[in-house]
Amino acid sequence: MLSYWICLASAVYLAGQCCANSCRDANLCCPGRDSSCVVQKAHQNAIIDDVSDKPCYCDHACLKLGDCCPDFRETCGGNRL
Repeated sequence: MLSYWICLASAVYLAGQCCANSCRDANLCCPGRDSSCVVQKAHQNAIIDDVSDKPCYCDHACLKLGDCCPDFRETCGGNRL
């Protein structure tokens, strides 16, 4: 029964990251470079037809790499690296 609740909690957490549109929606802000600090706008295995469906990042390295979510600076204080 405990494994059921752990699985359910994991699914809810991952669902929050999948299909979110912003750092705020996904509740993500990470220091440095962190590839797990990603907002998947579409399901991970989905075919991306539109550039706006590409994943965006909420780590401070996104400023250098140019792949930040639109609200990164506002939500995560993107002025510092």
